[in-house]
Amino acid sequence: MKPVQKRILIIGASSGIGATVAHVLESSGHTVIAHGRNADRLKGFENPLLGDVVDWAENPRDIPTIEPVDAIIWSAGICELSPGQMLSLKAVRRTLSVNLEAPLVVLSHFYRKRVIKDGGTIVLLGSESAHDAGEGFSVYAASKGGLASAARVLDKEFGRRRVRVRCIEPGTVNTPMTQRLVEQFGGLKGGHMENMVEPEAVAEEILGLLD
Repeated sequence: MKPVQKRILIIGASSGIGATVAHVLESSGHTVIAHGRNADRLKGFENPLLGDVVDWAENPRDIPTIEPVDAIIWSAGICELSPGQMLSLKAVRRTLSVNLEAPLVVLSHFYRKRVIKDGGTIVLLGSESAHDAGEGFSVYAASKGGLASAARVLDKEFGRRRVRVRCIEPGTVNTPMTQRLVEQFGGLKGGHMENMVEPEAVAEEILGLLD
């Protein structure tokens, strides 16, 4: 039986895991609405959605009108390393605003405005770092741990409309962001380099959640 074609919004589709997920879903026959901040990075996608998720969270009224979708994949995020003895409130807030505050506020808006259809699926991109992170990852780990915890609660709350909320937690993924960290810090400790996975594997896991 041929899989049902779905309309899927991917937040953070301009690079890394989000870009790979977008291409895998398109090749599987789904309609993809690709979001990003840079139009040049979204070339090849029809009618891309542009905007900064932090700006959207601060001013939800500025979120563009989006036709209802069957699924939302939230891949947007940042990772800035800082040792625990050098943390600043500014740096902590910058990571939390992108990785935790923005998805919670914006997805709440999407639910209220019925951007996500009844019976739809929301997949949040967490990280194994929430449970096992190396030195310098305390803020990033906190943001991803918070995201995973929030997903479990949202799954109950959004379940009133049969909307499923899932948070996947891959290990270290071979993306441009990871490569930048490797170049800056000379590698990742604790076996995270040796166990690195490709973004295609993450895309396949997400695809399985949408079936």
